[in-house]
Amino acid sequence: MKRFLMIFSTVLCGISVLSVAQASTEEPVKQRSMHVCGSTNAEGIERKATPHLESINTYANKYGVNAAMVKAVIAVESCYNSTAVSPKGAQGLMQLIPATAARFGVSDAFNTSQNIHGGTRYLSWLMKRYNGDLYKSLAAYNAGEGAVDKYKGIPPYNETQHYVRRVLTVYNRLSGEAVPLPAGGVAGANGGYSSKSGGRVSSVYLSPFGTGKPGRAGLNTNRARAPHLYKR
Repeated sequence: MKRFLMIFSTVLCGISVLSVAQASTEEPVKQRSMHVCGSTNAEGIERKATPHLESINTYANKYGVNAAMVKAVIAVESCYNSTAVSPKGAQGLMQLIPATAARFGVSDAFNTSQNIHGGTRYLSWLMKRYNGDLYKSLAAYNAGEGAVDKYKGIPPYNETQHYVRRVLTVYNRLSGEAVPLPAGGVAGANGGYSSKSGGRVSSVYLSPFGTGKPGRAGLNTNRARAPHLYKR
């Protein structure tokens, strides 16, 4: 009987480990909870950004990224905590994982200037890769390019969906712009298209089904075809 219980316990443990391993493949690369700072008013975020303004403005200008976007990403990533570390090892203000830090020339992710340099350079690279689509660029910053490419838009991860919406909400507060938030937190198969507004890049959500049927009938049809794109 004891031997049977030991075998049964071992099997349950194995199943549990396998379940965790499988679940981890559907999680964002960084795996962290977003910081309360992401919901702070614009004045509070600007105060936190003040000690880092020189680096933010220098690298935002160098890589063609709006400084307000850099501030928004930092606010949501770490709430300006330069020593922040995520469960998966993302480090510093812009939460760079070691591989990303090395990829963009950061030798010390806890050095605030280096961290902002690497994070801003990565944001710029993503925006070029996704032709200015903010939804895809921010989603990739959180979950990785592979996940965005796989789902052709914001992946169906709760963290990533909330992340994109929160960063854009903070960005809108800081910049005074009104970039539309992605419907239901996800971009559809067609993602978004880039447009220029006041010299800045913004993205507008496009239905993944083109024009489709109008009205409630069309909404119900689209929801039935792709329920993961709609709020429950």
